[in-house]
Formats: sequence, C-alpha cells, structure tokens
Amino acid sequence: MCGTPVPPPQWCGAGIVDDAGARRRARAASVRVLAAMLAGSAVRVTADLAGIGYTVSSADGRSRVVSDLAAVWPTLAELPGRPFDPLDPGMLARLRELGTADR
Repeated sequence: MCGTPVPPPQWCGAGIVDDAGARRRARAASVRVLAAMLAGSAVRVTADLAGIGYTVSSADGRSRVVSDLAAVWPTLAELPGRPFDPLDPGMLARLRELGTADR
C-alpha cells in the first residue's frame, strides 16, 4: 500500500499526540476492543498492513480495508450480509468484561 495517503484526523483520535507511534498504539487499542466486541461473530477487524486504517474480514474470506472507525460499523453489516447490532447484550457484556480487565 505504498503511496496510500494518510487520512485526515478523525474524531476518535482526539487527544492523541500526532505522531506515527501514538496513532499505531491508539489503533491497536481500538482493534483490541473491536476483537472483544466481535468475539464469536462471523467478522473480525485488524489493523491494516499500511498502518493507516482497518481491515474488516468475514468468515467466508471476503475483506475490505476501511480508513477509520466510522467506516468499520457499516462494513460489519455489509460483509456478512446481516445486520450488526452494536447494542447486542452479549457484545455489551464482553465490553464490560474488557473494561473490568483493563483496570
């Protein structure tokens, strides 16, 4: 992905020091939370190889690179072809467990 332009700052990056290392660490933290949210589902999210955005992958092998967290959400429904509910009780329980484990 050489030559991929760096996207403009996003709302989710507010308060992050503007350097490559800080952006990578913040993206890694986002991926950890997303992994916990999506555990047991048909999709997963990883940091993309260019280190700029995210790769959303479905269980059937399809994937899409998206530039920011805002683009992750619709892709989570689009790739598997079924609605994605961010307020799913199981997902919220996994997030609560993650929050407890990080303290």
